Amino acid sequence: MALYSLAMLASAAALLAPPTRTKHSTQLQAVWSNANAIKDYHNMLSGVVNERLDDGPGVVLGLDGDAFADAYAKLAPGTPDLRINFGDAPPETIKGSDEEGDLNEYPIYVICMSPDASSSLEYALDAIPEDKKEDLVFLQRGDMIEPTLKKRGLARERQTQAVLYYGLNEFGKIEDDRCSIGEDAMGQQKFAAESCVTGKWAGAVADRCRRAGFFCAEFFHRDWRRQMIEAVVFESTYNLVGAVHKHVPVSEVHEFFGGEVDDMLYEIQRGLRGHLAVTLLSGFEERMAAYAAAQKRSKTDNRLSSCSGSSPYRNAFFYAISTDALAREFPDPSPTHTEYWEFARENGLLAD
Repeated sequence: MALYSLAMLASAAALLAPPTRTKHSTQLQAVWSNANAIKDYHNMLSGVVNERLDDGPGVVLGLDGDAFADAYAKLAPGTPDLRINFGDAPPETIKGSDEEGDLNEYPIYVICMSPDASSSLEYALDAIPEDKKEDLVFLQRGDMIEPTLKKRGLARERQTQAVLYYGLNEFGKIEDDRCSIGEDAMGQQKFAAESCVTGKWAGAVADRCRRAGFFCAEFFHRDWRRQMIEAVVFESTYNLVGAVHKHVPVSEVHEFFGGEVDDMLYEIQRGLRGHLAVTLLSGFEERMAAYAAAQKRSKTDNRLSSCSGSSPYRNAFFYAISTDALAREFPDPSPTHTEYWEFARENGLLAD
């Protein structure tokens, strides 16, 4: 009888509807492949190399009063480049060498070396004629302007983009932040904060920087993009951890709060794989710590950590990834960053 009852219970259980499972949306706008990366890789394997354009006259476009834009214009060969402000349209032609005459094709250097400049990028792009957009050269140092460029079709592999680890000293002169971090297992020197460029006018940017004594590598878009994202991650994490701890200098963040910043870095690294189809190159923690220490150029120039609350190009970019995941009932990919960012906002620790 007992066996009969057990058999009846088993039969009844088999007839029950399976338990309802919570459905999660998978529309996280994740990108598992990247056409530019694939094209760059094929070009590299087949030896396809675009024509290299050397440095020459150009136009420097920056915020009114941007000291870095003024200094970069002075690095031009011969006379300084024409310097115009965001909102101005570049001229149809500029004066070339005596042999060249007037030039209608020339690089237009868009200076996005600060959160203020990057936040005004849309305004600057509104004034650019369509036929000049392929000659735009975006110089940046830690702002995720890629979504803005993609909206306007300006993030293609031929678009010139550079990550410049340069800063101005107390005399208004450009300095290179590249720093040695010892030797690898093969006895080769390793470096942090290495500037790099990609795209049509990559040769012109690299030539100009090297002529001034600065390091600048030329990369395919796929490799350059990794370097760009590493710079964005550095500015977002080190400045946030430092701001939460009463705005300690960036150079001291890893020394005193290295565990916190490394935890944040590892979480963001995992989230990048699904959202941007990219991973940071190995050793990023060591490079970032060395670059942070190099921010102390002198006793009078030790950059305080500071986060912009209004800029969408740094912490707000990663916070948007987290809030989007949570809204779709997925785990937060970067919970440490979310916790610190919300604390900084609630306690008035942001710059604006």
